[in-house]
Order: sequence, then structure tokens, then C-alpha cells
Amino acid sequence: MGATMRGGRAGLWLLCILSAVCAAGSAAAAADDAAAKSSDPAVHASARGSVLEVATLVTYRRDAIEAGLGSHAGFIGRPRCDVTLSRVTYATIGVHGEPATASAMLLLPGGPDCGEPHELLGWAQGTQTRRDASQADDTLAAGDSPLLTFYAARGVAVAATDYLGLGRSDYPFHPYLHAESEASAIVDALRAARSVAGEARIPLSGKVLLAGYSQGGHASMAAQRTIERDHAGEFHLAGTAPMSGPYALEQTFIDGWSATGPAGPNGLATALFAYAVVAMQRVYGNIYASPADVFRSPFDATVEGVMPGRLDIFDVLRQGVLPPGPEIARLRQDGFTRSFDDPQAPFRRALAGNDLLDWTPRAPMVLCGAGRDAVVPFANTLTAKRLFTGRGAAVEVLDMDDRIPAELDGVSVHTSAAVYLCFGATRDRLLALAR
Repeated sequence: MGATMRGGRAGLWLLCILSAVCAAGSAAAAADDAAAKSSDPAVHASARGSVLEVATLVTYRRDAIEAGLGSHAGFIGRPRCDVTLSRVTYATIGVHGEPATASAMLLLPGGPDCGEPHELLGWAQGTQTRRDASQADDTLAAGDSPLLTFYAARGVAVAATDYLGLGRSDYPFHPYLHAESEASAIVDALRAARSVAGEARIPLSGKVLLAGYSQGGHASMAAQRTIERDHAGEFHLAGTAPMSGPYALEQTFIDGWSATGPAGPNGLATALFAYAVVAMQRVYGNIYASPADVFRSPFDATVEGVMPGRLDIFDVLRQGVLPPGPEIARLRQDGFTRSFDDPQAPFRRALAGNDLLDWTPRAPMVLCGAGRDAVVPFANTLTAKRLFTGRGAAVEVLDMDDRIPAELDGVSVHTSAAVYLCFGATRDRLLALAR
């Protein structure tokens, strides 16, 4: 749920390792090379996954990627491939099945030493409250996406959706933690990625992997459920790695209702609560008649415009747009707080409707997280394993706690430390499943 991979959040080395990996002149060339090829925009109304626009932004060279890794190549693995970064806009559907568009980052590996064909990873990002945030543009600007080093440079094609309502999407809102639309955005990004790879003559193996962290853990698990339920004949799902996601969504909010959970205070609680309430209202229309039914003044007047808006989640809190997590009583109306005790309350029912524990995975699943995570309790992971394995599914759990410094607080465990450790721990297991 919480945002991830922010520079400077805990001084972790992986945040800055790619500062010099671009091929010479690539940043300047990006604007010149972004001449997009488009299909008829009308096509997306009937063809989910249709490619509407592709902008090739930059090619990262294998030797430059390796130079950027330095001594950390032992953890990540030496790159074998050049990687081309593109931004793709594609056709998908909204929460009611209506036509919509979304954008995605596409990383395509290549080069003489890369090997082929390539597996395709559908990546689901963590919480993003900045409306115009595009993973492709942000990666081009920062040059530090772990998807590049952990996966694409090792020969895996990556399709990373920005979801509905974020990035270049034309959707009027982001349906945060709405399982079905998270899944449809991922499924259609995979379809678009296959089309672009085909036109670029980048051979894909047909094997698909899914992974994501935080909100992306929820989204990647939702996508596995949807693929196995509705699209098993279209996608050969080799394995999945949901990480630190709120799979038991209703129980996650119950446990964190006071902004303090099993692992301590959650400094992001107010923003995550506000985002979920606004999103569920926009999806279901029955959470509140007015924002003032849920949010105290002055926040009621602005909350719908910042979830999402122009600020990321850390700046929303840092600039006082919402109160700090432990001060959730300043944000939430007492009556709404009390109403949450009723399992039939509309918000409770919306959360319960987006739980992800009522099915049985068929493809192998690797769950990763950390016991000291104060944002998304590790109980989500343990509960998912217990229920899924009880029904005969192949599920492995990885707890990164013993690899995280003891002095790190529970929010930093979630937003910084566990994400990179889980990247490394799950990557090798996913590739073993695919190869």
C-alpha cells in the first residue's frame, strides 16, 4: 500500500546505483526519438490491450549498466542485456467495463549476449498519489528502476502498468485497491507488451510472470486470480511474487484503524485511509454523500483533489496537506470512526469485496515481506499462505526481517528496506520457475 523506492528514504545503496547507466547522449536523444507510432484511437473501445501509442525513450547499454552496479553486481547479478525503455499507452477498461486508456513502462532486453526468447514480467507498482506519475518517464529521469537491473538486464521483458487514472491514463480517477481493475490494467498491459515486442522482433517465450510490491502485491495477486479464472488459455503463467500486499484488505484496515498496528505506528496511515475512502466512493458511490461525512475540516474541502493529485504521498504528509499518520483523529469524523465497527458499513463492505483470499492459486506463488512492516502487517502474508496451502496451492513465504537493521522503523522497513530485499529474493525463484 505504501509508496516505495523513494530516494534518500533510508540511505540504502540501491536507490542510486543507476545514476550513470544511460548510453551516451540518451537523455538528449529521448525527446528526438519519441516520435510515437499510433493505432487508431477508436480501436481501444473494442480491443483491450490495443497499443495506442509507443514512445521509445532510451536504450541502456549492458556495459554501462554493469559499471553502474559496481560491487553490488554480486547481489543483483551481472547484466547480460542492453535494455530499451519505452512508454506505451494502451486500451483497457474501467471499473464498470467501459473503455479507458492506461500507460505502462516497457523494458525490452536485447543485444548479442542476451539470449532469447524472453519471459514477460507483469509488474504492479506500489501506492502512487501523483496523478501524472509515469513509471517510464520517472525511470528516464532518475535512471534507478530495480526493474531494469534485476529483470530486464538479465533477459526478462517487463510491462509495468501505471494503472487507471495515473500516468497517461484518460480515466477520471484512480480506483485504489480495487482488485478487478488493478487486474485488468495488468492483463491489458501484458497484451500491449506482446504487440510491441512482436513489432520490434523481440522474441518472447510465452511464459508470463507477475510481481508487485505493496499496492502492487495486492494488484499482482488480483491479476493472477483473474488470469487463472478468465484467461488461462491466453497466458502461460509460470509463477508469481506478490510482496508486502494487503491481501486481507478488510482485516488490514481493522488492525490499523487507530494508525498503530502489530509492528508499531504507521506514519502513512492518514494518506492511505484517505486514498482508500475516496477511491471506494468513486467506485461504489455509497461511502459518503459529502467528504465532510468522513473528513474533518479543512481536509474535507481538498482531500478528493489530492487522492491522486500533484504530490506524492510523502509530500502530501510533509506539506501538511493531510495530518501525520498518528494524528488520524484530526482527519476522521468521530461518527465515521464509530460506524466502522459495523461489518455492514459501506466502507467495510467495499474493503471486504476487494479481499483476495477466496480462491486457490494454480501457478506457484512466492510471497515476500517483513515481520516488522508497520504499513502492511505481515499477517497478510501468513494468512494467505495458510489459506492457499490449505487448499493445495504451492505457496512459499520469505520473511526479510533478519536481513533488515534492527534500528530501522516500521515505515522504513516497508517503504525502503523490504522492497529491495524482496526483489532479490523473489527474482531468482521466479526465474527458476520460468526456466
